[in-house]
Amino acid sequence: MPTVCLKFRFNENSKIKTLMDACASIQRQAVDFAIDNNKTATFTIIKALYPSLRTQFPNLHSLWLQSAVRSGAAVVHSFKNRKRKRKGKGTTGQRTTGNTNFQKPKIKRPFVYVSKQILKVDFDGKKLTLTFPISPYDKEPIILTFRPHHKYCRLLDDWKEGRAKMGEPTLTYNSISIPIKFPEFEPYKPKTVIAVDSNELNLTVYVGARDMGQGTFKGCLREIDTSYAARISRDHERRVRRGTKGKQNPKAKRKVASKHGRIRKEKVKNFWHHIALMLIAWAMANKAAIVLEDLKGMKGRIASKHKSRRMRQRLLNFWSVMTFHKILAQKAGFYGVPLVFVPPENTSRTCPICGRVNERLRGHVFECPCGLKKGRHEVGAINIACRGLEFLGFVMPRQGLVGDPCCLSSDFGLKA
Repeated sequence: MPTVCLKFRFNENSKIKTLMDACASIQRQAVDFAIDNNKTATFTIIKALYPSLRTQFPNLHSLWLQSAVRSGAAVVHSFKNRKRKRKGKGTTGQRTTGNTNFQKPKIKRPFVYVSKQILKVDFDGKKLTLTFPISPYDKEPIILTFRPHHKYCRLLDDWKEGRAKMGEPTLTYNSISIPIKFPEFEPYKPKTVIAVDSNELNLTVYVGARDMGQGTFKGCLREIDTSYAARISRDHERRVRRGTKGKQNPKAKRKVASKHGRIRKEKVKNFWHHIALMLIAWAMANKAAIVLEDLKGMKGRIASKHKSRRMRQRLLNFWSVMTFHKILAQKAGFYGVPLVFVPPENTSRTCPICGRVNERLRGHVFECPCGLKKGRHEVGAINIACRGLEFLGFVMPRQGLVGDPCCLSSDFGLKA
């Protein structure tokens, strides 16, 4: 079920501060008990700690006690998962040098789940009001009022009209996050494909024919400039270097790097959201499936290869292709657009006409003895489309430019 999180910030509130202080204390006690006794089940932790917590906080609603213990159990689960992954990596995967002991997790930013049994939500189209008590018979409950952005208003309208469900909000000292869950759409049966070759500074897109039941697979190639994402990353890295120049305090350096890292991440994600929405709208208009390369583990392979330091920095820090793939996959599931991942091996080196693989390909132009001469990014997009068509089960004609019955079709828009 696709989920969208609505996050609202508010100024310091004395009632919320009192509530969060109590919940933070409960959360820390739950974490300590779970780690010391090797317990992870929420029910077990609540059963063991509830009598003492009831004595410590007699005026607190029992649902707050349970929610705080649940948040502590969630921290323990996350901590144990990270510990298990690090052990699986071995000594080379350890971030701490020479020390394999794991300390107890420290809760720097306490949070608590707001039970839907005590939460009252009211939305009139422009104003969102959240009301929840602290004690069982609280005559002055906490009331939070927000004026959501128009994008949030559309999501809240869907919730109010019954097209979505509201999950359990998460409360902190100065913010509250509300998950809105939408039902999954059944992906439609695709009639064609839109293949995307993800390059460093652009996306090369091959758009197939609208209806492929006629036996022809004509299409067109288009290029989308994505250099903005790399330019934003370079700009903020330059600002970090300038802002930390001459500073000796590590805390001040981390503060500057964290600030620019957050801004950079928001800008890049917003840019990729727009690109993903454009491709989704394109696919829905043509009843097409989107085909991507499966690039999982790509950055690890780049880091392990003996490339120059500048090349590794450029590809690892400035190429946010996995962010784009993650956003596109999320939106495709939300709108019911079929998404296919194909192997990326030799997509830019294989001739889509004769199938010959050029192992010594250099530069940006692909030349083949069969007569094909095109950009390697365009060839990559066409090969991705071919693999996507084969994955979807379309029967492809086999008549090449040189008359070989085993060659791929010449109707892919390949003539120079």
